Amino acid sequence: YFYAWTQWIFKKLYEKGLAVLKNTEVNFCPNLGTVLANEEVISNEKGMFSERGNHPVVKKKMKQWVLKITQYADRLLDDLNLVNWPLNVKEMQANWIGKNQGAIVSFPVSDQKITLKTFTTRPDTLFGVTFLVIAPEHELALQLTKPEYQQAVNNYLELTKQKKDLERDINKDKTGVFTGSFAINPCNKTKIPIWIADYVLPHYGTGALMSVPCHDQRDFEFAQKHGLKMIQVITPPSSDLENPTANQTNPPLTEAYTGEGIQINSDFLNGLNNEQAKTKMLQFLEKNNHGYSHY
Repeated sequence: YFYAWTQWIFKKLYEKGLAVLKNTEVNFCPNLGTVLANEEVISNEKGMFSERGNHPVVKKKMKQWVLKITQYADRLLDDLNLVNWPLNVKEMQANWIGKNQGAIVSFPVSDQKITLKTFTTRPDTLFGVTFLVIAPEHELALQLTKPEYQQAVNNYLELTKQKKDLERDINKDKTGVFTGSFAINPCNKTKIPIWIADYVLPHYGTGALMSVPCHDQRDFEFAQKHGLKMIQVITPPSSDLENPTANQTNPPLTEAYTGEGIQINSDFLNGLNNEQAKTKMLQFLEKNNHGYSHY
């Protein structure tokens, strides 16, 4: 009886075009011969194992039926306000739902004929980008890795395979490895390092992030741990700016500032509020073929 209703629901979803076959990464247990949900997998320092029988579990790509929950993104996001869950859990749910409005920004890779496309909801912070981070599963991860960094990258990729997505998303220890490659920030033409880090998930956005440590907490923690540069480009509206269009040095931040504010250290965006800056930056990206709006 249960299966009859499960099949009925799936049939309705399929008829509406909401169920599609995709080649996607799954937790596969060879001994059990089946795909396991994240909740059915136990991770420890030795790897991933099935909750039932303690058998080894590996990540592999297989054809799976995927439901297009993004078609209901607005309703799902609105209904998160109806549940009394911790903020970090709601943020994870919002990421999984997958509705985002922002921009795709192209970063040319220095000395290579490669362009990394990143998705961001904060194009106003582009002048604060000091490094790029890609998911370990990113299709260009190995191509971007210089020979002298190959062993370290290979070791890191193997370690990542032993972690579930949930662990990677909430992990406080921001691990990562440098590829040896650099990208060019399209706004100011500065060279910025390209890292691989497991807090970036392959199915979110493009699997590559532009990192703005002063205005994103995860990037802030990663930059602190690995000694990467930080540039503040938004200051709170209450800040006493004698000349808001001039470059400004603020006291070092103790955590990322993620609120609204006024642009600083941002060239042609200086003095604008960040909503105005988003519009102007999108115009700049589209005019110069460096990116475009994404909804």
